[in-house]
Amino acid sequence: MHTLSATDLVAIVQGMPQPYLILDADLVIVGASNAYLALTDRTLDDIVGRSILEAFPENPEAAGTVEQGPLEVSLRHVLATGKPHEMAVIQYDIPQPGGGFVQKFWTPIHTPVAGADGKPAFIIQNPMDVTESVLKAREADARLRVALHAADLASWEYEPETDLWRRSGAVDLMFGFEPGDGGSVAAPFFARMHPDDLVRVRETVDSVIASPDHTVMNFDYRILHSGKVRHVASRGEVLRTSTGKVRMIGVLMDVTADREREAALSSALDEKSELVAQKDLLLAEVNHRVKNSLQLVVSTLRLQARRLEDPAVAETFDRAISRVRAIISVHEGLYRDQNSLAVNMAEHLDKLCRDITVAGKTEIELDIDDIALTTERAIPISVIVSELIHDLPNHRSGGGRVQVALKRRSPSKCVLSVRSDEVASSSSELSQRLIDSMASQLEGTILHPEDQGFWAITFPAEAH
Repeated sequence: MHTLSATDLVAIVQGMPQPYLILDADLVIVGASNAYLALTDRTLDDIVGRSILEAFPENPEAAGTVEQGPLEVSLRHVLATGKPHEMAVIQYDIPQPGGGFVQKFWTPIHTPVAGADGKPAFIIQNPMDVTESVLKAREADARLRVALHAADLASWEYEPETDLWRRSGAVDLMFGFEPGDGGSVAAPFFARMHPDDLVRVRETVDSVIASPDHTVMNFDYRILHSGKVRHVASRGEVLRTSTGKVRMIGVLMDVTADREREAALSSALDEKSELVAQKDLLLAEVNHRVKNSLQLVVSTLRLQARRLEDPAVAETFDRAISRVRAIISVHEGLYRDQNSLAVNMAEHLDKLCRDITVAGKTEIELDIDDIALTTERAIPISVIVSELIHDLPNHRSGGGRVQVALKRRSPSKCVLSVRSDEVASSSSELSQRLIDSMASQLEGTILHPEDQGFWAITFPAEAH
């Protein structure tokens, strides 16, 4: 039997068809495959014996875009945990022998190799070149950036396992950093959150780690810097990697002006009752702005959905759009109505169900009492009705008939019921979680959950 010598092992590594770079525990390059050398236009003499951060320096002409920081965070994480780590897409330009850089985008995978003591002695980097696909997607990305800018939104991406925190320059400015100066991890940003809000934000992040993809996160918090307070609203969702690692993506909106106006208005209302009209106007303006921002989210989702080829993923996007539309309808009714504090449920559910009927082919009958509910009650009801109807197997093909009723059983109690003449298909985990969450927000009690053809909930007309 032939025994492999050190020379044989070096030859095998160099002959591997995939690009591989081998680092020691000090992040010094000790070897590479020929495929890696060809990909980066390097020789072994150029890189062996040098730190990876020195052998492949940042492109000075692309300051703030080359992501050397996250690369080092990933490598240090592998050394500390002894576990592989797959990075998201990063820009890391390659220096050319004759001078200058060539723009490149990668998705590196870092795999530890244990030494005799069981600790990582080496790291194998497998950098997948995704430059072509990234450049092809630039038009859609540009449209998304325009949409975010128009809505005064800043984008972010967070990886709880490594604390990697990637974001647009607008996020740095909100936290009081110059773009790019905040570093590669989230710790400096968490340090500037209001202590009373930080605990709640961390609880929200921890609560969704085990949740499925597309689980929605909503949290508002305050930023403290240089003696000033900034209010931000953050919305995001879970998006796992191919290996199941949790990432979170989302947007931030600076709502300081809104909070300050609300605070000033609340103080003034204590002194002058005539300012109630101004409060109604402000609430209508806020509802109009929320509706427009959510409509922009729907437009962005539709833009992305057009590029999808997988029917299952496309259906997920359609359901997401329907959920957002259910919320939009509440805010649209508020700013159009003279009363910006309550929703006329008969008019609202009639419009919502007509929209659902247009999108599908379900026949919907309504029996709605003359009831006006606050936004906090109208939104959960809208989401529940939308989810239950969309779960019907014949919603898009036709033939289904649904009865939706909202009745006042007493001055303080209401009952929402949805009855169908067909058995609803099994709800997805996300759909069931949304329904249960909305029922909890209503402080309601679900009735007859065992009958899939009839669903009802009794809830207080006003929050306790």
